[in-house]
Amino acid sequence: MYYKIENKDCEVYKKLHALRSKEIQMEEDNLKAVHEKVGLEWNLYLVRKGQQNFNRVTTYSGFGFKEPEKVDLKIWKEDRDNPGCFVPNRKTKSGREMAQFLNNGLKVHWFGIVYDALGLEHPYGKFSFPFIDICTDVCGEIIIMYFGDKVVIEDENIIEITSKEFEMLRAVNIGKRTIVNW
Repeated sequence: MYYKIENKDCEVYKKLHALRSKEIQMEEDNLKAVHEKVGLEWNLYLVRKGQQNFNRVTTYSGFGFKEPEKVDLKIWKEDRDNPGCFVPNRKTKSGREMAQFLNNGLKVHWFGIVYDALGLEHPYGKFSFPFIDICTDVCGEIIIMYFGDKVVIEDENIIEITSKEFEMLRAVNIGKRTIVNW
């Protein structure tokens, strides 16, 4: 189900706006920390992008470095499934340290925090990860949400919308938020 919240004065808008703003800041902080730790420039990477995972922020697992000849093979090894991409070499101490940093050294949220903010039960079994974003339309900032078809929200401030309206609002806002340029 697709939803939007336009009423900026309601409690649910404030909670979700703060939650999503914090996640956006986490993304920026994490990307900066990864650049500092990795030390090499990359032009592609292996990730689980954005909030469609348990952590609700991008998780990094490998990189396609611009200068592969500079790669320290004590830290990195070429990924067998993605030639040209390097993943931490878990056979060495420094590779395990890099893997530990990428897996546990970055800021994360938990997908259940969205359900908590809305006062909903956490899903069990097969479910869709909740998607929330802050968008701008002619009325100013609004929050858009997607929860799959198993979650029905009944709150006067949360308006069900069509997938077409959701995608239109989302498309207008893609690219307006820039995460640290490198």
